[in-house]
Amino acid sequence: MCTSISYIAENQHIFLGRTMDFGPELKGRPVVTPRNYEWTSQLGEHFHFDYGFIGIGRKLGDYLVADGVNEKGLAMAELYFAGEAEYAQPVSGKAGQLAPHEFIMWVLGKMASIADVRASIDQISLVDAPSALLKVTSPLHFILSDLSGATVVIETKGQSLQIIDDPIKVMANSPDFNWHLTNLRNYLPLNPHSAPNREINGYKLNAFGPGSGTFGLPGGYTSPERFVRASYLLSNIEAADTTEKNVVNLFRILDNVTIPRGVKIKDDGSVDYTQYRSLVDLTTRTLYFQPYDSLQLYEARLTDDLLNKSEVTELPVGDGLGANVLN
Repeated sequence: MCTSISYIAENQHIFLGRTMDFGPELKGRPVVTPRNYEWTSQLGEHFHFDYGFIGIGRKLGDYLVADGVNEKGLAMAELYFAGEAEYAQPVSGKAGQLAPHEFIMWVLGKMASIADVRASIDQISLVDAPSALLKVTSPLHFILSDLSGATVVIETKGQSLQIIDDPIKVMANSPDFNWHLTNLRNYLPLNPHSAPNREINGYKLNAFGPGSGTFGLPGGYTSPERFVRASYLLSNIEAADTTEKNVVNLFRILDNVTIPRGVKIKDDGSVDYTQYRSLVDLTTRTLYFQPYDSLQLYEARLTDDLLNKSEVTELPVGDGLGANVLN
């Protein structure tokens, strides 16, 4: 389970952030895939990546990422889509077949914009191919933002890939994205102001102070609740005029959909929790990363030195809280 948000800041920087909520340990770390990288898919097809990108990933044979931004300012994240995703069976010798967890690699390595994705998406089919880590095929859907300010969601519909405009700039998990948009109509009264006082048969009823306009804002960790909560916060958070303040604002939103370890247990007894939070600034191609076990926020920028390397670079992340001790 995961939540993702996109945001156009007052200073025109564009951001895409996410929580990575999962049970099996992914051990994701910041990695940089260089431009002109030669990548081989799980089904053995070779791809030349025109663009380099930075994201959170792990070496599983070759490196794979779950979110990131490329040198052209196209950002993407994959989220779980259990019970909804449909995939075709692999066809021997057919070009353009990818396991669902590989799709983000193809997009970030070869596409410069959402317009490019729209024009090229028919070249790719996602097929039923288990991941090496999970041993099952990952049911996924995807959120993308680019420097035009556009945000879209990509979901499978009848085994084909469908691109859906995302005016809310939020995505969570199942049900499908259009269901989430419809569900927002249940929360029209939510607002950041106090509810008005009123009288019933002469008896005066006063609101319980500031914030009473948020009564009914969902507080649980299901996908519909997180979608509504993130949508409300994203649409009402105070605008900021610097990158630093915007990064803080967006992590404060992610705080509200972050799942602590132990409070959400799946039917098989495993614990579903937020393993990390990440945020990318599309404008500067900068990644901000915070693993669960640290209060430290790590920052890395996609530089030409990293882009021109011949191999994938894994960036180091320290252990522990990362707190500064005051003397």
